[in-house]
Amino acid sequence: MTIKALNGGKLLCLMATVASVMTLGSCNKDDDDPEPEPAPVVPVDTTPKKVVYPDQFSFRLNKSTPDSLRDTIKANTLLADGINSDSISVDVILRNKTNVDPATVSFTVSNSFLGKVNVSGNASITDSIYSITFPAIEGSYALSINGKNRKFIVEGTGKALSASSRNFSNGYVVDFNSDNTKLGDFTFTPYSETEDGSVYAKISGNGKFVALTEEDYNGYLSGNKGLLEVALKDVAAEDLKASINNVNYFAYQSGEKIYLGKVLNYVGASLREASSVKVSLTY
Repeated sequence: MTIKALNGGKLLCLMATVASVMTLGSCNKDDDDPEPEPAPVVPVDTTPKKVVYPDQFSFRLNKSTPDSLRDTIKANTLLADGINSDSISVDVILRNKTNVDPATVSFTVSNSFLGKVNVSGNASITDSIYSITFPAIEGSYALSINGKNRKFIVEGTGKALSASSRNFSNGYVVDFNSDNTKLGDFTFTPYSETEDGSVYAKISGNGKFVALTEEDYNGYLSGNKGLLEVALKDVAAEDLKASINNVNYFAYQSGEKIYLGKVLNYVGASLREASSVKVSLTY
């Protein structure tokens, strides 16, 4: 192949043409690059935020100003004429237009004397408000409303916790019958007749019973609990019974637990033949 020499003018023209083609090619390549995508638009949530208010749990001691329900409530639980001298009111307000469902309400107290029983008191429900007033009884309380649960303790005011220095501060009444034969330490056996003879009504326990006169019962009830504790140590072993029957007044001790018992009434030809009996227990 023969390459002919180009004169100066033709060489310059050829170089300019090559440069022009290279420039155009470079420009066309830049034009083919994709444009950057714009940032996505995030929609703004204009929905109003719903404000949720916490439920309110409060209590009142007697007719005092309501206070937030605390873990421990101090109250005067000393007996006055057989009635607890202080009362406690618990008020619950369910917020956010939630109504109280009566079917979900449960209010109980438990302690070493009573076991777990329903609280006796005056309860009311008004739309979103639940209130109950009950006598101050020492123990652990459990309140459930609409699946919401709260627990608190009621303690006596200014009383030592040792059995030797406490007065009898709490009392309750129990109806024993063939359907309700057991409460806490106590078991009731109703009167029945069998082929082998009669089974007389009695109250049994894990501890020991001793019969009291009405005078002794009233004296211990109004006096210091330690007096009865000392007296029980002097009772002859043969006079301490695992059960008791045909007795209107008695004392009962199981470990550190000490009770005074009084038969209020019964159904049957006699106390020995009772099919049911109502007993007041004070501790």
